[in-house]
Amino acid sequence: MTYQEIINLGLKKGISEIELYAKTSTDKTLKVFNGNLESYNAKEIYSLSIRGLYNDKMGYASCESLDESVINEALDKLITSCGLLTSTEVEEIFGEIVEYEKIEEALSDASEYPLSEKIDLLKTLEAETLKADPRIVKIGYCQYVETLGKVEIINSKGINLVRNYSYVVVVLGALGMQDGLTNVGYAHQIELSFKDINKDKLIKEVVEKTLSGLGAGSVATGEYPVILDQEVATDLVQAFSSLFSGYAAMKNMTMLNGKKGEKVFGENITLVDDPFCESSLIKVAFDDEAYPCKKRNVVENGVFTGFYHSLKTAKYFNETPTGNGFRNGNQVIPSPTNLYMLPGEYSQEQLFDGIKEGILVTDVAGLHAGLNVVAGTFNLQSSGYMIRDGKKAEPITLFVVSGNFFDMLNNVEKIGNDLPEKINDVAIPSLLVKGLMISGK
Repeated sequence: MTYQEIINLGLKKGISEIELYAKTSTDKTLKVFNGNLESYNAKEIYSLSIRGLYNDKMGYASCESLDESVINEALDKLITSCGLLTSTEVEEIFGEIVEYEKIEEALSDASEYPLSEKIDLLKTLEAETLKADPRIVKIGYCQYVETLGKVEIINSKGINLVRNYSYVVVVLGALGMQDGLTNVGYAHQIELSFKDINKDKLIKEVVEKTLSGLGAGSVATGEYPVILDQEVATDLVQAFSSLFSGYAAMKNMTMLNGKKGEKVFGENITLVDDPFCESSLIKVAFDDEAYPCKKRNVVENGVFTGFYHSLKTAKYFNETPTGNGFRNGNQVIPSPTNLYMLPGEYSQEQLFDGIKEGILVTDVAGLHAGLNVVAGTFNLQSSGYMIRDGKKAEPITLFVVSGNFFDMLNNVEKIGNDLPEKINDVAIPSLLVKGLMISGK
């Protein structure tokens, strides 16, 4: 069936408004092991999510085929689900005539390169990483993935939009061994262009992460000034990003409820949500409800300016949608486009200046198990380095960093200048935090 035929059939069944969200994703994955191509997989996944208003209730259904019998069954399930709903929240399907930001979709050039060149890249990464240091004894993970995707949004109110995206990812994992001790380190790189993959940078990063865990010592329990490196700071803010969601606010699952216009973080903290960011992998002119996206500061100089809103959460709070209604399965959950913190002026070495004894955190484990998003607390098993007299010193491991997200972002003394060149969902520079609790030996 065509999309218009599906819409017409839904209207005929009594669905007053109907929206189709179609997503097509093609992934090609290469893996190399011991100098040989271990596997090559190509798969295409198609999914169709349908939502519609029936007796003023919003129902949902999904399928993976446009076969008429499958579509009929999905529409009937949608209607049935509406009869089971007890929610009183008002929902709608967007259909206004609006102007969307004109953006140039940046698409990957991966298809222009032969398969042999991609295999050679992985073989080179594997061989050169093994040669980089005798303590690197095995490459357990050497993978290349290229992704091509398309999103289509069509509804009964005249919306017909298409969004394309594509990128390539390389992941490298190495096993190190020294004096009977082992450690595994990983590095990855995401790029739009195949030619931009920096193998030297990948090798350097994975070797450093692997070797840093060999012979790492412990640290005494106490409160220390802590530098969260760029990856750790990004992972931590991303894990807490639902605090800024109107869905969390509607469910009373964020401490930012009622804080709009109030100072919640230090004055040096500005968080920007920018769907058109030049350095982002994916630029978006509209969200998954076809509402126009816009750039805005979610936090400006420490002041919370307001939640991400979908159509539903905006109506609940009697506010304007922000163009952040994105799909999570069948449901639309307000979430960021490209969220980043305005960087500071300091290199990582300059962040070390003046620290007599502190800790650089370069890796955290069990991120989601070790935090309470609603309360804002975190307890994360970590590894990294001691900082002594303003210099990076010996590696340390098996310590726990504990704190509160709000307290942490109120105690950032310096912000690094190392915002990633490519922004993918969330990007935060390195942060020097005045003090965090460390549980060690």
